[in-house]
Amino acid sequence: MDASISNTVNTALALQDVNLNQEIQARVLKKALNAQADTALTLMQSLPVLAVDATLGSRIDTHA
Repeated sequence: MDASISNTVNTALALQDVNLNQEIQARVLKKALNAQADTALTLMQSLPVLAVDATLGSRIDTHA
């Protein structure tokens, strides 16, 4: 009986470690994605505004 209790406790502890590792990995991934989003936003904001008119470039001349 002691062996099965010991195995159960060891399994529970191993699952706690796995859950902690997954939580850490998820937080690191979230931070990396946020950093990428910030970088992309900075790049997008640094681009010049090209279209002065909202209709500019919205029509295609099919007769040309």
